[in-house]
Amino acid sequence: MYNKILVGIDGSEQADKAFSVGCELAKTLSAKLFLLWVVNRDRGMLSSFGVNEDFYQDLYNQVKEKLNPYQKQAQSLNIEVTSKAVIGNVKTTLAKYFPEENNIDLIVLGNGKLQV
Repeated sequence: MYNKILVGIDGSEQADKAFSVGCELAKTLSAKLFLLWVVNRDRGMLSSFGVNEDFYQDLYNQVKEKLNPYQKQAQSLNIEVTSKAVIGNVKTTLAKYFPEENNIDLIVLGNGKLQV
């Protein structure tokens, strides 16, 4: 049985579809839903464009606000939901670190490449 479901959010249409599927699964299984938006820290941007920590912090602050409608929609469906924004590597954060730290049973992702 799945008790904790993680949905990766990035603002893309595919992520929105993954969110809908995650909500359906959470409601059907009475599972807790975790919404995670990872601001991708791209090492290439650091060296090529001189991007500093302020750039990522600004994106992080924007993303935190963008998560609110997702959380509210899940709550309106009576789903226990937690949303979080982090700065890091999208792949390792979604596939390894966050799931291990939160005992995630199921990960639902879209196939989008927006990665904001």
